[in-house]
Amino acid sequence: MPRQAALKAARTLDPAPSEEEADRTTLRLREKGTKKVHEYEGWAWKDSAPEVDEADDDFWLNDLDDITKANVSKQGIEYIDEE
Repeated sequence: MPRQAALKAARTLDPAPSEEEADRTTLRLREKGTKKVHEYEGWAWKDSAPEVDEADDDFWLNDLDDITKANVSKQGIEYIDEE
């Protein structure tokens, strides 16, 4: 799915201290097997790790102080003319 791929790419950006301070970056992702290029605006920021119960499967989160969160906004689709 293009949006999930864009979110994964956005999480690799240099994270800002907060979502409001995050720099917006254009992400262009070509859909495999098609002539479509999906364009997103993406940004990433640091946030505190959620509180996790010891009984939960997410016990590894207890070792983290901060996590990187990301968001994307779709700007459009471009079609490639291959001749």
